[in-house]
Amino acid sequence: MSFPKRSGTFATCAVAVWLAAGCGEETDPVQRWVYFGTGADHIYVSPFDAESGALGAPREAARIGRPGFLALHPRGEILYAVGRDGEQGTGFTGEAAAYAIDLGTGNLTELNRASTSGRGASHVAVNGEATVLAAVNYGDGNTVTVGVQPDGSLGEPVSDMPHAGSSVHPTRQGEPHPHSANFTPDGLFVIVPDLGTDELVTYSVDPQTAELERTPDPQVRMEPGSGPRHMTFHSNGRWAYVINELASTVAVMHYRPQAGQLEHVQTISTLPEEYDGPANTTAEVLVHPNGRFLYGSNRGSNTIAVFSIDPGDGRLEAVERVPTGGDWPRNFRLSPEGRFLLVANQRSDSVHVFAVDTGTGRLSPTGVSVTVPSPMCVRFVPAG
Repeated sequence: MSFPKRSGTFATCAVAVWLAAGCGEETDPVQRWVYFGTGADHIYVSPFDAESGALGAPREAARIGRPGFLALHPRGEILYAVGRDGEQGTGFTGEAAAYAIDLGTGNLTELNRASTSGRGASHVAVNGEATVLAAVNYGDGNTVTVGVQPDGSLGEPVSDMPHAGSSVHPTRQGEPHPHSANFTPDGLFVIVPDLGTDELVTYSVDPQTAELERTPDPQVRMEPGSGPRHMTFHSNGRWAYVINELASTVAVMHYRPQAGQLEHVQTISTLPEEYDGPANTTAEVLVHPNGRFLYGSNRGSNTIAVFSIDPGDGRLEAVERVPTGGDWPRNFRLSPEGRFLLVANQRSDSVHVFAVDTGTGRLSPTGVSVTVPSPMCVRFVPAG
């Protein structure tokens, strides 16, 4: 087993627990597991030291066709993935899988699977009560829900909500393409950015039955050709941020609880002025755990855009753009303490670790990276 490269500040014993062998001295136990969803046929897992940022060599943890996106049960003991049609991943129908996590070893044990009722399952989320799993199918253009059982396993599909419409992009927006499902902080709604229609489609959700009901039109319309993809809420529950894939922008929204309504406040580019590099699309957007900074990934320029958040109204101001160390940063994740950021560079088969200055939001490469085939999602889990 090979070790990832580390700078001098990273202890070579950091993965000793992973290897079940010491380096001649006592080492601390693994503090986190990190799971990687991929464009291959496996979920991978690595140990992560939350103090040093050391990332161990990944290994296969579960097999499912193209497990591109992962979600964590609120208890932190169940992992969910959306993938393709069965063990071989040869079909097109999407499915969701539930896995029990062994917090001591990082091993995954499959509980069961459920259909996502469509092709191209691209995103999965679980509500705070751990009673509803929501997924979207980019290919067939629908949002679905599945009931979550008390043991974390999946029930049958409950709601299947087809999207309709199109927008102005000649090749990307001829039909609906819902790209993520996002439970609101109050748990009353699911908001689905639809890249194909330039809408934020809102559904009310019943946490007991997992049933969805589309809220009355009009839905929130984004700028034509913007292509909304992912979104994230601020920890205060009042602000939301939508990253627009086709326009390379982030939209700041104010959220009105109970009504499930979003009001547009600001749109800001993820690229520098007069950018003249490769064609660019955005992917992921996240707020730092301290609520002071926001991060978005640029595919093409291959950077993470860093923004400061105005504490008064949630507006953004650009701080910096940092190269990701690889090609096509489809996803990234901040460690739960907010000290590190892991970037999944899909086309270069690499995950790179960055240190986060929690006072300024700025990123610094640590020199730590590992090889993962076509990484598409990063999820942290506390280790036992």
